[in-house]
Amino acid sequence: MTDGLRLTPSERRLAAVTAVGAALCLIGFIIQPRRVAAAYLVAYLAVLAVVLGALATIMIARLTAATWFVALRRQAEQIVATLPALGLLFIPVLLATPWLYPWASPRTDLVLRSTIQAKSAYLNIPFFIIRAVVYWAVWIGLGVVLRRTSLEQDKGDSASLERRLRATSAVGIIAFGLTITFAAFDWMMSLEPAWYSTIFGVDYFAGAMVGGLALLAVLIQRGRRCGELPDAIGADHLHALAKLLLTFVLFWIYVGFSQFIVIWSAEIPMESSWYIVRTRGGWSTLGLVVILGHFAVPFLVLLVLSIKRRPALVAALGVWLLVMHYLDSYWVVMPDAAQRTSWTPLGYVWDVGALLLVCGVATVAWSRQRAGEPALPQGDPELVPSLEYSTRDVLG
Repeated sequence: MTDGLRLTPSERRLAAVTAVGAALCLIGFIIQPRRVAAAYLVAYLAVLAVVLGALATIMIARLTAATWFVALRRQAEQIVATLPALGLLFIPVLLATPWLYPWASPRTDLVLRSTIQAKSAYLNIPFFIIRAVVYWAVWIGLGVVLRRTSLEQDKGDSASLERRLRATSAVGIIAFGLTITFAAFDWMMSLEPAWYSTIFGVDYFAGAMVGGLALLAVLIQRGRRCGELPDAIGADHLHALAKLLLTFVLFWIYVGFSQFIVIWSAEIPMESSWYIVRTRGGWSTLGLVVILGHFAVPFLVLLVLSIKRRPALVAALGVWLLVMHYLDSYWVVMPDAAQRTSWTPLGYVWDVGALLLVCGVATVAWSRQRAGEPALPQGDPELVPSLEYSTRDVLG
């Protein structure tokens, strides 16, 4: 167990990596502040989506009484434990708002000014901050309640606590759906204030679920290799997780294609301009990589039963999907976030620095929060059936 503020050797290595990322961002801020702000926003939104995906998975599993997930839930709860740290990391986004968002900058060109003026009741800095506080209050509140109650459940009185957890999840999933939708509108879609999509929030949620499940697969395999998780958690549990992952991979491409086909077929310049930028030059190549890597490859791989039943391969696919999730976030956010800055090879250094910084802080927070916790929700009445779960008893 971690003692006070003393870091373990692995945490010291993570802190060193985080320090490298912070140093690169600081140097980049001096040289190209707008480009660094864009790189930070991409990394931040990508990592945040993964954590929010884990939060949603916990609530969905509670509401659907997913027995197979009980043995894996503590791993997801420990991912969610990073939310307070990510909340602090949102402060740089607030400080960089005038550089990132045209509606927050006094230097906005005349073409956009009339559009922004029409949306000024919503797109203004005070209301932007108030909404962000609400989003974070909901997410951190849900994460803390679900996690602390689960840990409390380890000590006994599981029946009453189980009812409380399901009630929290029932209310929380509604609040979560609203907040993640409007957060996607505020932090991503408003980068181009003249453009809008009513399902943009659903698209972000779909990517978040893929990222959250992918990271969970990686952490479960890590726990099995380190001996933190029992041998009973194996092929059957990863098989079930892989099937859920396939479901959200399909959901992600469905939502993304639906958004594209509706906007593109309408042939309205103001709406189609968002895709025009992303289907030209290097952005078109990146878009193709994302479609193949985030959909085609995992779809074909997850159709193979033998792969879904091999934890190491599912975890490897999880790593692949986390990379694709970041590239997807890059493709969505960067063309607008960095549109008012010059492109140089140094920009990719700032991308790496921002990713190291955000991932480093989140990983250190994950390591600190989980120290001393049991790897399984020992007080859950469904733990034993979960450990005995077998996909051979169900279709799949």
